[in-house]
Amino acid sequence: MDETLSVESLVNYLRLDNPSEIETTEISRMKDGAIAYCTSYTGMSVDELMACNDMKIAVCVIVADMFDNRNYTVEKCVYHNKLVETILNMHSRNLL
Repeated sequence: MDETLSVESLVNYLRLDNPSEIETTEISRMKDGAIAYCTSYTGMSVDELMACNDMKIAVCVIVADMFDNRNYTVEKCVYHNKLVETILNMHSRNLL
């Protein structure tokens, strides 16, 4: 996997000074989930995804959003990060 998406680089991206072992484990899980989301959304393989620098940005933003919004909220709102949505749409192949 690309160094850009290492857990260490994601910790830096999230601006965490001294992450606990639990946080780094969560970040690793979130990274896997973000990559799976992007591959499902676009129809790209992981290798194709990693070849696109803008898709790496989308993964980082999704991980940050997952990390920032770890708690269950009562309010029902539909929020789509426009940057990520635009990047994903540019690469989407499985439109019906």
